[in-house]
Amino acid sequence: MKRLTLLPIILSLCFLCPACSEDEDGVTPDAGGTPAGQLTSATDCKTFNGPAVESFLSSSESCVEYQYDAEEKKLYLKHVNAGFNCCPGVLSATISVSENIITIAENEEAAQCHCNCLYDLTFVIMDLDPGAYRIVMVEPYRHADDPALSFLVDLTTEPSGQNCVPRAHYPWGL
Repeated sequence: MKRLTLLPIILSLCFLCPACSEDEDGVTPDAGGTPAGQLTSATDCKTFNGPAVESFLSSSESCVEYQYDAEEKKLYLKHVNAGFNCCPGVLSATISVSENIITIAENEEAAQCHCNCLYDLTFVIMDLDPGAYRIVMVEPYRHADDPALSFLVDLTTEPSGQNCVPRAHYPWGL
């Protein structure tokens, strides 16, 4: 009977630990140390009119916050105010690291509503050696007049930081 009682607790702990589960795309670093990344979480559609706003950033900015763990060779990224449809289905991302360029192409499963809103997405890139990189966010709802969210970072000298760009078109700036 004790074994049956412990099984749900053990299984629930496994869901809290990213090392215990595979991500939706099955992306894991290979034994050779090739960098691999995954989307680890996404918020619900954000509102900016209540007291429970998680971010101190303006809704008229798209930002990336990053933190590098040199010991684990992991780069943690948070895209604050990523624009998607209000009913996106499953959010996903294709992450590639090539010649010191980290590209994160964000995607939604479907645009099922007649509105757009902002989300916060978190990512992790594993087996990433310290060094200088260009981080490029491919945002599906970025207006052509708004600047791309792309910036240089040297993880050896600046292991954490933030980069923001202004947004002047819907769904930003509401």
